[in-house]
Amino acid sequence: MGTISSAKLAGTSLILGPVITVICYFIQQSAISLSADEWGNAAAAAEKLRSASVLSNVTSLIIPLALTMFVYGIFFILNEIRGNGEALVGFAKIPILIGLAGWVYGSGVGITVTNWPGGDTNMFTLWGLGQISSVMFAIGATAGFLAIASRNDYNSTLAYGAAVVGLVGIITSIVGILTSDGSVAANMTLIVGITYIIHTLYSVYLGRGLLSRS
Repeated sequence: MGTISSAKLAGTSLILGPVITVICYFIQQSAISLSADEWGNAAAAAEKLRSASVLSNVTSLIIPLALTMFVYGIFFILNEIRGNGEALVGFAKIPILIGLAGWVYGSGVGITVTNWPGGDTNMFTLWGLGQISSVMFAIGATAGFLAIASRNDYNSTLAYGAAVVGLVGIITSIVGILTSDGSVAANMTLIVGITYIIHTLYSVYLGRGLLSRS
């Protein structure tokens, strides 16, 4: 393992990281699903976390690690970009890292709420962290995909498509964090999840390209 090339490690990370993250994300959404009336109800949400404690704890531990893999892989590609797109690279990294940090912290909050009764009020912290992290990560990813689009060896058409999907993710994430309507929040969460799936498919494409270098 110590002799693996940087490109292979990045390629593997781009394939496994997003796939694992999306699987865990939808496991959380299905196991801890909230009705429109339960959005904003901290006690009800916390109780659902505790009722699915094993799934909640496991996915909350895995997601930060899987996201770190994805960030490593995407940064490997971004660091190769010179000239056209280089300015976007510098910008993209900042919100991506902020989003990653927010999700890592939010995962820790989720584990605490799950394991310690009385932490219901922390659900608002968890919601806020998750939503603003989604906004920041989507901004960074969109800028990153636009930078990648400047290089034809990563299929600029697909990169532009991923950037458009990222823009949808930004808008829906912003609507989700600003709304006080549970039905709207639930729908925005679903749409954001779909954008994650599409970005995962493109990430797998990028990862396979890195693996094929040698």
